[in-house]
Amino acid sequence: MAQAEKKGGLLRKSSASRKPLKEKVVLMYDEIFMTEDPSKCNPRFWEELFLMKVNLEYLEGKLEALDGEELMKIKDNINCLFQHCIQALGEEHPIRVVNALQVPC
Repeated sequence: MAQAEKKGGLLRKSSASRKPLKEKVVLMYDEIFMTEDPSKCNPRFWEELFLMKVNLEYLEGKLEALDGEELMKIKDNINCLFQHCIQALGEEHPIRVVNALQVPC
């Protein structure tokens, strides 16, 4: 798959008949940027997140796009992200450790 097609977390550009296809990790990042706790519907949310390759470009873009008011609305989710990131650093699973190290702190 060409790199240009993956820009912004999209695996496929949208066409008239198809919705754009997003990476699963991007969909999970989008859940973090909602006001509800992402692990409420999926208790394994944080475990799954750190098993996936980080899309740093997308995550940094989402964080930079927030203004102060938006950030305060999702403060709890952002704090959970960094808390689980720190916990993942102490795990024995090397993929989780490497992916947790890549999350911008």
